[in-house]
Amino acid sequence: MDIQNFIKFVILLYCSFLFSCQSIPPLDPVVGNTGGQISDIAAKTDVVRYDIDIELFPDTQSIKGQVDTSFILLNPTDKVQLKLDPRFELLDVQVDSKDVRYERISGLITIYLPEVHNKGYKLVSSITYSGKPHVALNAPWDGGFVWSKTPSNEDWIATAVQGEGCDLFWPCKDHFADKADVTSIKLTVPKPLVAVTNGVLQKTVALPNNKTRYEWLLSVPASDYNIALNIGPFELVERVYNSVSGAKVPIRFWALPENVDKATKMIDDDLMQQIAFFEKLIGPYPWPSEKLGFVETPHLGMEHQTINAYGKKYVRDTRGYDWLLHHELAHEWFGNVMTHKTINDAWLHEGFGLYMQPLYSLYLFGEASYKHSMYGSYLGLVNCKAIVLEGDISSDEAFNSDIYGKGGWTLHTLKWLLGDELFWDTARELVYGEADYERVVNMPISARYRSTQDYVDIVNRLSGKDYTWLFDVYLKEAELPELEVQRDDSTLKLKWNTPKDLPFPMPIEVQIDKDILTIEVGSNGAVVPINSEQHLVIDPNMLVLRQLPIIGDCEENMERRKNR
Repeated sequence: MDIQNFIKFVILLYCSFLFSCQSIPPLDPVVGNTGGQISDIAAKTDVVRYDIDIELFPDTQSIKGQVDTSFILLNPTDKVQLKLDPRFELLDVQVDSKDVRYERISGLITIYLPEVHNKGYKLVSSITYSGKPHVALNAPWDGGFVWSKTPSNEDWIATAVQGEGCDLFWPCKDHFADKADVTSIKLTVPKPLVAVTNGVLQKTVALPNNKTRYEWLLSVPASDYNIALNIGPFELVERVYNSVSGAKVPIRFWALPENVDKATKMIDDDLMQQIAFFEKLIGPYPWPSEKLGFVETPHLGMEHQTINAYGKKYVRDTRGYDWLLHHELAHEWFGNVMTHKTINDAWLHEGFGLYMQPLYSLYLFGEASYKHSMYGSYLGLVNCKAIVLEGDISSDEAFNSDIYGKGGWTLHTLKWLLGDELFWDTARELVYGEADYERVVNMPISARYRSTQDYVDIVNRLSGKDYTWLFDVYLKEAELPELEVQRDDSTLKLKWNTPKDLPFPMPIEVQIDKDILTIEVGSNGAVVPINSEQHLVIDPNMLVLRQLPIIGDCEENMERRKNR
């Protein structure tokens, strides 16, 4: 999500939901944190397919489901493991259509196989369950189910579980590092509600008792937190986008009836141009065989693969376009094709996701708009924690606000050092595994996992230089580097001060009267001859991420945020 709105909603979380927090049972720690360390049992399995069948009961805010999980064993084992919120009752557990013994401790369901099976063995577990899912306190940042009503008082339901994971409403492995190749999703809802989710609608089935089942199929790999349910009295707006790859991409937007005209205008005036921007700089939209989908939601938004949640009420902001639409669209590339290997590297999703908005401002309106956007992002930095943390961390620790703004600013400075062409080559290889644009346009697209080190290696290899120092200071330290500036009548002295005295050979532009020079500032600093009458501006275009007096240290920044 966008950093400025992230800040606002974090502040609102306490004051707006003080009393509701007391009434909703807290999440079990096992299911409240997605992407944590995989257990030894779960590590022995590869999920190849989920078949999800869920019926929703809006009147009681409950669900009943059956989920079949197809595994291939990676190592010999006599057990498999899934996660599910313990507030659900388990009605039946089977393997290959036979009852089996299982153990349920907290949010972990360990299913015992009749015997030890070897590597390569295939099996299907089936779990039937029912109950009332966790209600999101502040979706999408505090995840769960959103049971809402439209302005016309019809049921309007959504899920958003990026930080908590799929196990809030269906049994799953709950780790982005094991994407199912295929996910089938059947949703049964009361008429006349429409059920929308990932992938392509296969058929609708009229059922007794005034119900309808919507059957969807997602035929490409997707992180399980990206599976989202959306139910409402939607009307569908359809368009087709002609991709640079030659594919015709189905554009699908499910809007509330009263907002169909607004959704249509947003697609025609905004979305089509946004897709063209991403395709021009990165490469083809990755899921043309599925759809590029959006659905109107009662919460602000989230990047659910092929069915992005949109709840910003169709209002353009001061950027001159819809930032939310653009940010969630960015995640189809940075997050859904390229997925972080571990949650420690979440900045690869959100840093690139945020930085694409200032770049789109540049694309539409020029330098002034780009600089305005970057300046606003800079003012939101907190600098309390590193954005790449070591060890086994929680999603709450990973998703600190600086992975957005500081991540974006790291890329801003890197782009200046590399130049536009080389920078986009590094981004393209990060996403597609190939830097050359023409090759990317004509090759099949497959999902891939990336770490921060993977991107550092890409940058170093394509540039022929070692930029490890830049990533070490910007990503692995909380404090920003600070440029020490000393001036007398004849000289300007510059020296970098960094956390732990880390090396930081960052050049800096200096404007001397009307001339701008690029000064190399090595480990011993730099000395520039000047005279006393010359006017100096250090880094006049704010190209380098560094500590400036317009923001304070961690404590001051947190206090400033509280007072907004």
